[in-house]
Amino acid sequence: MRSGRRHILVIRFSALGDVAILAPVLKQKMSENPEVDVTLAGPKMLAPLFADIQNLSYIGIDKRIGILKIFPLLMECRPTVVADLHSVIRSFVLDFLFILHLIPVHVMSKRRMMRKRLLKNKNIQLEASWQRYDYVLRQAGLKGKAEMPPYIVHSKSSDGVRRVGVAPFSTARGKDYPVGKMEMVLEKLSGQPSMEIYLFGGKDHYQYFTEWAGKYSNVIIPSSGSFEDELELIKRLDVMVSMDSANLHFASALGVPVVTVWGATHPFCGFAGWRQNPQWSVQLDLPCRPCSIYGSRPCERGTYECMESIPPEMIVEKVMMVLNS
Repeated sequence: MRSGRRHILVIRFSALGDVAILAPVLKQKMSENPEVDVTLAGPKMLAPLFADIQNLSYIGIDKRIGILKIFPLLMECRPTVVADLHSVIRSFVLDFLFILHLIPVHVMSKRRMMRKRLLKNKNIQLEASWQRYDYVLRQAGLKGKAEMPPYIVHSKSSDGVRRVGVAPFSTARGKDYPVGKMEMVLEKLSGQPSMEIYLFGGKDHYQYFTEWAGKYSNVIIPSSGSFEDELELIKRLDVMVSMDSANLHFASALGVPVVTVWGATHPFCGFAGWRQNPQWSVQLDLPCRPCSIYGSRPCERGTYECMESIPPEMIVEKVMMVLNS
């Protein structure tokens, strides 16, 4: 922190996708506020996503560390104001400690009552996460209202190779496309000319990845490396296929078009990708959707029809729409 300058501490410890949504918002805000310093406290692995934002420092927080160790670490950056964008019990305790030290705190509302209303009245549309982030950041002193730029425009690669990323899994059953049908998507895409397909996911998914890469010669498992290496690969993609998961927001922050597959959740819940064209979304119009804000609630029908009934051809058609646009 430089002496005499306003210094905003932003708290958002998890989840990965929610933190990633912050990247384009802060990039836009910081370009308009060169006189302000910001420190973001977030997951350690996401630091590379914020590396090129001016006047922004990053503190990687290990979620296993207790509050009594986190607070002195955050106080070392000597904030003049705190923006709590996490709004959970853990951050509320930190907020209280900052207030005891006479540091103003602005807290984001999670609109819990509105979310409950959305699950009953499917016509309600919640504010996007980036809008709620922007509101609190303005309260904390970052001037200018963040605006959503035009939708991402696909730019064809110069070497003629069409690179498609596929992130077929999420953290919730209600947001996962069936494995067998996802293989059908890969089979159809792999038959397209000049196509390279890269698989993104955790170690738990490698049994599927290995099987698919063995069947289709142009389906590739990226060599394991750092998260920074993964971001560099995502930047080179022509399009990403993702569930409602962190990879949607990684690609969005890097300006990559995403064909997003929605099941139990819905873009109206506020987690649509930054600058993503709604026409690239894949979803079924069912009266029960959305049934969950985060996709973690079990399907009331037990069928997960919202995902099971999406034909693979629908996803392939959207991918080709982006590639040929």
